[in-house]
Amino acid sequence: MSATTENATPLTSTTNMEVDPSSPFYLHHSDGLGTTLVTQLMTGNNYPTWSRAITMAFEAKNKLGFVDGTIPKPSATSATYTIWKRCNSMVLSWLLNAVTKEIANTVVFMKTARAIWLDLKERYSQHNAPRVFEIQRSIVNHMQRNDSVTMYHTTLKSLWDELSIYNTYPTCTCGTMSEIIQLEEQGCLMQFLMGLNES
Repeated sequence: MSATTENATPLTSTTNMEVDPSSPFYLHHSDGLGTTLVTQLMTGNNYPTWSRAITMAFEAKNKLGFVDGTIPKPSATSATYTIWKRCNSMVLSWLLNAVTKEIANTVVFMKTARAIWLDLKERYSQHNAPRVFEIQRSIVNHMQRNDSVTMYHTTLKSLWDELSIYNTYPTCTCGTMSEIIQLEEQGCLMQFLMGLNES
């Protein structure tokens, strides 16, 4: 009798994980293999914005751990192996649905969502000098012209935000980084003012 109870405990705990909405192993009845989490497919050129959008989607679904490595693959003998495998397959399909067919074909045989995530990050998030050049040139050449001030600022902010993804700074406790960031913000303000219409 005690052996039966001991064997039932892992099943009960994993069942709780599957039905508890706060568990990363929980899948809502509306979650499906064909679910699309982001509105724009990742094409390669849009990796920074795509990565941010799909990260937010995974956070909302409580599945970020499957791609960022905080929910690692358990051993095949673990009580959570089956439900981990099920959730991993779901996240895999969501990733495949979020990239172009050409990109999906290069990662479709990877076994974990984490492996796909790392592969895409390695290929597309590297300091892409040509893209940084394009962004910088767009910022320098962007003028208000017929746009409203709000639209003009929105376009510039989008460019600055994308550029900030490529410009990673080391962390420090001395306060120097806050000064560098403040100088960068002043540069953005000057760029904004220089592009405004004179009248």
